Amino acid sequence: MYTEAELRALEALQGELTVSGLAEELNRSRSYVSELVDRMESKGLVHTSREGKQKRINRSDARAIELFDSFVQQYTHIPFPELLGGATLRILYYLQSPATAAQLAERVDVHRSTVHRSLSPLEHRGMIYKSDGKYRLNDEFEELSTLAREFAHLRHRHRAEGHAESFTLLWESLDEFLVQTRTVIDEDMFHLTGPELFQAYDLPLMARQRRYYLYSESVDDVSPAELCCHMLVIDDGTRSQSYCLLLISETAIDRDELLEAARKYEVGERVSNLLEYLDTEGESRSGHLPRWKEFRDLADDYGVTV
Repeated sequence: MYTEAELRALEALQGELTVSGLAEELNRSRSYVSELVDRMESKGLVHTSREGKQKRINRSDARAIELFDSFVQQYTHIPFPELLGGATLRILYYLQSPATAAQLAERVDVHRSTVHRSLSPLEHRGMIYKSDGKYRLNDEFEELSTLAREFAHLRHRHRAEGHAESFTLLWESLDEFLVQTRTVIDEDMFHLTGPELFQAYDLPLMARQRRYYLYSESVDDVSPAELCCHMLVIDDGTRSQSYCLLLISETAIDRDELLEAARKYEVGERVSNLLEYLDTEGESRSGHLPRWKEFRDLADDYGVTV
Protein backbone atom coordinates (compact mmCIF):
# COMPACT_ATOMS: atom_id res chain seq x y z
CA MET A 1 0.00 0.00 0.00
CA TYR A 2 2.64 2.50 1.12
CA THR A 3 6.36 1.96 1.64
CA GLU A 4 8.42 2.69 4.73
CA ALA A 5 10.23 5.44 2.80
CA GLU A 6 6.93 7.14 1.89
CA LEU A 7 5.72 7.00 5.49
CA ARG A 8 9.07 8.33 6.76
CA ALA A 9 8.79 11.25 4.37
CA LEU A 10 5.20 11.85 5.45
CA GLU A 11 6.31 11.91 9.09
CA ALA A 12 9.11 14.37 8.27
CA LEU A 13 6.92 16.66 6.18
CA GLN A 14 5.69 19.12 8.79
CA GLY A 15 4.43 22.21 6.97
CA GLU A 16 5.43 23.15 3.45
CA LEU A 17 8.89 22.03 2.30
CA THR A 18 10.86 22.10 -0.91
CA VAL A 19 12.39 18.94 -2.33
CA SER A 20 15.77 20.15 -1.07
CA GLY A 21 14.36 20.83 2.38
CA LEU A 22 12.76 17.39 2.62
CA ALA A 23 15.99 15.79 1.36
CA GLU A 24 17.81 17.52 4.20
CA GLU A 25 15.24 16.31 6.75
CA LEU A 26 15.61 12.73 5.51
CA ASN A 27 19.36 12.91 4.97
CA ARG A 28 18.93 11.61 1.43
CA SER A 29 19.93 12.88 -1.98
CA ARG A 30 17.77 15.41 -3.78
CA SER A 31 17.27 13.06 -6.76
CA TYR A 32 16.10 10.25 -4.48
CA VAL A 33 13.62 12.50 -2.67
CA SER A 34 12.37 13.96 -5.96
CA GLU A 35 11.43 10.45 -7.17
CA LEU A 36 9.99 9.62 -3.75
CA VAL A 37 7.76 12.73 -3.80
CA ASP A 38 6.52 11.81 -7.29
CA ARG A 39 5.45 8.39 -5.98
CA MET A 40 3.80 9.95 -2.95
CA GLU A 41 1.89 12.39 -5.13
CA SER A 42 0.72 9.54 -7.38
CA LYS A 43 -0.76 7.87 -4.28
CA GLY A 44 -2.47 11.00 -2.93
CA LEU A 45 -0.22 11.52 0.09
CA VAL A 46 1.01 14.95 -0.99
CA HIS A 47 0.39 17.62 -3.58
CA THR A 48 3.06 19.83 -5.11
CA SER A 49 3.35 23.21 -6.75
CA ARG A 50 6.14 25.05 -8.51
CA GLU A 51 7.61 28.39 -7.63
CA GLY A 52 10.31 29.15 -10.16
CA LYS A 53 12.67 26.18 -10.13
CA GLN A 54 11.54 25.07 -6.68
CA LYS A 55 8.96 22.32 -6.20
CA ARG A 56 7.00 22.90 -3.01
CA ILE A 57 5.42 19.97 -1.19
CA ASN A 58 2.37 19.96 1.06
CA ARG A 59 0.62 17.05 2.69
CA SER A 60 -2.84 15.93 1.67
CA ASP A 61 -5.55 16.87 4.16
CA ALA A 62 -7.02 13.35 4.08
CA ARG A 63 -8.28 11.71 7.27
CA ALA A 64 -5.73 8.91 6.82
CA ILE A 65 -2.92 11.39 7.39
CA GLU A 66 -4.64 12.89 10.43
CA LEU A 67 -4.92 9.41 11.95
CA PHE A 68 -1.30 8.66 11.09
CA ASP A 69 -0.22 11.90 12.79
CA SER A 70 -2.24 11.09 15.89
CA PHE A 71 -0.40 7.77 16.31
CA VAL A 72 3.01 9.31 15.63
CA GLN A 73 2.42 12.15 18.11
CA GLN A 74 0.87 10.00 20.83
CA TYR A 75 3.45 7.23 20.69
CA THR A 76 6.70 9.00 19.93
CA HIS A 77 8.74 5.93 20.92
CA ILE A 78 7.17 3.72 18.23
CA PRO A 79 8.69 3.84 14.71
CA PHE A 80 5.40 3.69 12.80
CA PRO A 81 6.90 4.13 9.30
CA GLU A 82 9.10 1.11 9.89
CA LEU A 83 6.26 -0.97 11.34
CA LEU A 84 3.53 -0.08 8.85
CA GLY A 85 5.43 -0.14 5.56
CA GLY A 86 5.24 -2.95 3.03
CA ALA A 87 2.51 -5.55 3.56
CA THR A 88 1.63 -4.58 7.13
CA LEU A 89 -1.01 -1.93 6.31
CA ARG A 90 -2.60 -4.34 3.83
CA ILE A 91 -2.86 -7.00 6.54
CA LEU A 92 -4.17 -4.54 9.13
CA TYR A 93 -6.93 -3.61 6.68
CA TYR A 94 -8.52 -7.00 7.45
CA LEU A 95 -7.86 -7.00 11.18
CA GLN A 96 -11.02 -5.16 12.18
CA SER A 97 -12.06 -8.45 13.75
CA PRO A 98 -9.88 -11.33 15.01
CA ALA A 99 -8.42 -13.49 12.24
CA THR A 100 -5.97 -16.35 11.84
CA ALA A 101 -2.79 -16.03 9.79
CA ALA A 102 -4.35 -18.29 7.17
CA GLN A 103 -7.45 -16.09 6.90
CA LEU A 104 -5.37 -12.93 6.62
CA ALA A 105 -3.05 -14.51 4.04
CA GLU A 106 -6.02 -15.51 1.88
CA ARG A 107 -7.66 -12.09 2.09
CA VAL A 108 -4.49 -10.14 1.32
CA ASP A 109 -3.19 -12.74 -1.15
CA VAL A 110 0.18 -13.25 0.53
CA HIS A 111 1.91 -16.23 2.12
CA ARG A 112 1.26 -16.98 5.78
CA SER A 113 4.94 -16.39 6.50
CA THR A 114 4.46 -12.81 5.28
CA VAL A 115 1.61 -12.34 7.74
CA HIS A 116 3.70 -13.64 10.64
CA ARG A 117 6.75 -11.62 9.61
CA SER A 118 4.74 -8.40 9.21
CA LEU A 119 2.79 -8.70 12.45
CA SER A 120 5.60 -10.01 14.66
CA PRO A 121 7.10 -6.53 15.38
CA LEU A 122 3.63 -5.23 16.34
CA GLU A 123 3.09 -8.25 18.57
CA HIS A 124 6.48 -7.69 20.19
CA ARG A 125 5.45 -4.11 21.07
CA GLY A 126 2.10 -5.20 22.50
CA MET A 127 0.06 -3.57 19.72
CA ILE A 128 -1.49 -6.88 18.75
CA TYR A 129 -1.72 -10.28 20.42
CA LYS A 130 -2.76 -13.84 19.59
CA SER A 131 -5.60 -15.64 21.31
CA ASP A 132 -7.15 -18.94 20.25
CA GLY A 133 -4.91 -18.91 17.19
CA LYS A 134 -6.22 -15.54 16.01
CA TYR A 135 -4.49 -12.18 15.76
CA ARG A 136 -6.27 -9.35 17.56
CA LEU A 137 -5.56 -5.64 17.97
CA ASN A 138 -5.12 -4.40 21.52
CA ASP A 139 -7.84 -1.94 22.54
CA GLU A 140 -5.33 0.92 22.57
CA PHE A 141 -4.43 0.28 18.93
CA GLU A 142 -7.79 -0.72 17.43
CA GLU A 143 -7.70 2.36 15.21
CA LEU A 144 -4.75 0.87 13.27
CA SER A 145 -7.23 -1.10 11.17
CA THR A 146 -9.20 2.10 10.57
CA LEU A 147 -5.94 3.79 9.58
CA ALA A 148 -5.26 1.06 7.02
CA ARG A 149 -8.77 1.45 5.59
CA GLU A 150 -8.42 5.23 5.40
CA PHE A 151 -5.11 4.89 3.54
CA ALA A 152 -6.80 2.52 1.05
CA HIS A 153 -9.69 4.99 0.71
CA LEU A 154 -7.22 7.81 0.04
CA ARG A 155 -5.57 5.77 -2.71
CA HIS A 156 -8.96 4.94 -4.28
CA ARG A 157 -10.12 8.55 -4.22
CA HIS A 158 -6.88 9.72 -5.80
CA ARG A 159 -7.27 7.16 -8.60
CA ALA A 160 -10.85 8.26 -9.24
CA GLU A 161 -9.90 11.95 -9.15
CA GLY A 162 -7.42 11.31 -11.92
CA HIS A 163 -10.28 10.45 -14.27
CA ALA A 164 -13.41 12.24 -13.02
CA GLU A 165 -13.99 15.68 -11.54
CA SER A 166 -17.10 14.57 -9.69
CA PHE A 167 -17.71 11.05 -8.40
CA THR A 168 -19.02 8.95 -5.51
CA LEU A 169 -17.39 5.80 -4.18
CA LEU A 170 -20.22 3.33 -3.56
CA TRP A 171 -18.20 0.34 -2.36
CA GLU A 172 -14.55 -0.38 -1.78
CA SER A 173 -12.20 -3.13 -0.67
CA LEU A 174 -8.44 -3.18 -0.26
CA ASP A 175 -7.67 -3.07 -3.99
CA GLU A 176 -11.02 -2.44 -5.74
CA PHE A 177 -13.80 0.11 -5.69
CA LEU A 178 -17.15 0.83 -7.33
CA VAL A 179 -17.56 4.42 -8.48
CA GLN A 180 -20.48 6.49 -9.78
CA THR A 181 -19.76 9.43 -12.08
CA ARG A 182 -21.12 11.32 -15.07
CA THR A 183 -17.72 11.08 -16.76
CA VAL A 184 -16.87 8.51 -19.42
CA ILE A 185 -13.74 6.70 -18.21
CA ASP A 186 -11.78 4.86 -20.88
CA GLU A 187 -8.97 3.24 -18.90
CA ASP A 188 -8.04 -0.43 -18.66
CA MET A 189 -8.52 -0.71 -14.90
CA PHE A 190 -11.99 0.91 -14.93
CA HIS A 191 -14.58 -1.66 -16.02
CA LEU A 192 -18.05 -0.49 -17.05
CA THR A 193 -20.81 -1.92 -14.87
CA GLY A 194 -24.27 -1.03 -13.56
CA PRO A 195 -27.34 -0.18 -15.68
CA GLU A 196 -25.41 0.49 -18.89
CA LEU A 197 -23.82 -2.97 -18.87
CA PHE A 198 -27.26 -4.63 -18.77
CA GLN A 199 -27.55 -3.66 -22.44
CA ALA A 200 -24.87 -6.25 -23.22
CA TYR A 201 -27.46 -8.86 -22.22
CA ASP A 202 -30.28 -7.21 -24.21
CA LEU A 203 -31.75 -5.83 -20.99
CA PRO A 204 -31.77 -2.05 -21.51
CA LEU A 205 -31.92 -0.17 -18.23
CA MET A 206 -31.78 3.63 -18.21
CA ALA A 207 -29.01 5.10 -16.03
CA ARG A 208 -30.02 8.80 -16.07
CA GLN A 209 -26.64 9.91 -17.46
CA ARG A 210 -24.81 8.29 -14.55
CA ARG A 211 -22.06 5.81 -15.26
CA TYR A 212 -20.70 3.14 -12.98
CA TYR A 213 -17.28 1.53 -13.03
CA LEU A 214 -15.50 -1.18 -11.10
CA TYR A 215 -11.84 -0.32 -10.59
CA SER A 216 -9.87 -3.55 -10.47
CA GLU A 217 -6.44 -4.64 -11.61
CA SER A 218 -7.28 -8.34 -11.30
CA VAL A 219 -10.26 -8.76 -13.67
CA ASP A 220 -10.64 -8.33 -17.42
CA ASP A 221 -14.39 -7.64 -17.36
CA VAL A 222 -17.40 -7.69 -15.06
CA SER A 223 -19.12 -11.07 -14.78
CA PRO A 224 -22.93 -11.40 -14.65
CA ALA A 225 -22.67 -12.41 -10.98
CA GLU A 226 -20.68 -9.27 -10.16
CA LEU A 227 -23.01 -7.12 -12.27
CA CYS A 228 -26.00 -8.36 -10.28
CA CYS A 229 -24.26 -7.51 -7.00
CA HIS A 230 -23.13 -4.11 -8.30
CA MET A 231 -26.71 -3.30 -9.23
CA LEU A 232 -27.88 -4.12 -5.71
CA VAL A 233 -25.17 -1.85 -4.27
CA ILE A 234 -26.19 0.94 -6.64
CA ASP A 235 -29.93 0.64 -6.00
CA ASP A 236 -31.96 -2.14 -4.37
CA GLY A 237 -35.39 -0.83 -5.42
CA THR A 238 -38.05 -2.93 -7.18
CA ARG A 239 -36.88 -1.95 -10.66
CA SER A 240 -33.26 -2.86 -10.00
CA GLN A 241 -34.14 -6.14 -8.33
CA SER A 242 -36.42 -7.05 -11.22
CA TYR A 243 -33.58 -6.59 -13.70
CA CYS A 244 -31.28 -8.64 -11.49
CA LEU A 245 -33.86 -11.41 -11.57
CA LEU A 246 -33.94 -11.18 -15.37
CA LEU A 247 -30.14 -11.31 -15.51
CA ILE A 248 -29.98 -14.38 -13.26
CA SER A 249 -32.59 -16.14 -15.39
CA GLU A 250 -31.16 -15.08 -18.77
CA THR A 251 -27.52 -15.96 -18.09
CA ALA A 252 -28.01 -19.01 -15.87
CA ILE A 253 -25.52 -17.59 -13.36
CA ASP A 254 -23.66 -20.17 -11.31
CA ARG A 255 -25.27 -19.85 -7.89
CA ASP A 256 -22.12 -20.56 -5.91
CA GLU A 257 -20.32 -17.84 -7.86
CA LEU A 258 -23.21 -15.44 -7.26
CA LEU A 259 -23.33 -16.13 -3.53
CA GLU A 260 -19.57 -15.72 -3.24
CA ALA A 261 -19.78 -12.36 -5.03
CA ALA A 262 -22.69 -11.38 -2.78
CA ARG A 263 -20.55 -11.97 0.31
CA LYS A 264 -17.78 -9.87 -1.20
CA TYR A 265 -20.12 -6.94 -1.93
CA GLU A 266 -22.07 -7.39 1.33
CA VAL A 267 -25.42 -8.03 -0.36
CA GLY A 268 -25.73 -11.67 0.70
CA GLU A 269 -29.23 -11.44 2.19
CA ARG A 270 -30.63 -9.62 -0.85
CA VAL A 271 -29.15 -12.15 -3.28
CA SER A 272 -30.49 -15.06 -1.20
CA ASN A 273 -33.93 -13.42 -1.36
CA LEU A 274 -33.69 -13.17 -5.15
CA LEU A 275 -32.81 -16.85 -5.51
CA GLU A 276 -35.55 -17.94 -3.12
CA TYR A 277 -38.03 -15.76 -5.00
CA LEU A 278 -37.16 -17.50 -8.29
CA ASP A 279 -37.19 -20.98 -6.72
CA THR A 280 -40.66 -20.46 -5.23
CA GLU A 281 -42.04 -18.57 -8.26
CA GLY A 282 -42.70 -15.51 -6.16
CA GLU A 283 -44.31 -17.24 -3.17
CA SER A 284 -41.37 -16.18 -1.02
CA ARG A 285 -41.32 -12.45 -1.62
CA SER A 286 -39.68 -9.85 0.61
CA GLY A 287 -38.50 -6.27 0.55
CA HIS A 288 -38.79 -4.54 -2.81
CA LEU A 289 -39.29 -7.66 -4.93
CA PRO A 290 -42.09 -7.37 -7.52
CA ARG A 291 -45.25 -9.43 -7.57
CA TRP A 292 -44.72 -12.63 -9.56
CA LYS A 293 -47.20 -11.68 -12.29
CA GLU A 294 -45.49 -8.32 -12.79
CA PHE A 295 -42.12 -10.03 -13.06
CA ARG A 296 -43.49 -12.65 -15.50
CA ASP A 297 -44.89 -9.89 -17.69
CA LEU A 298 -41.51 -8.11 -17.67
CA ALA A 299 -39.72 -11.36 -18.51
CA ASP A 300 -42.12 -11.97 -21.40
CA ASP A 301 -41.41 -8.47 -22.76
CA TYR A 302 -37.69 -9.36 -22.99
CA GLY A 303 -38.15 -12.97 -24.05
CA VAL A 304 -36.58 -14.30 -20.86
CA THR A 305 -37.69 -17.71 -19.68
CA VAL A 306 -38.40 -17.93 -15.94
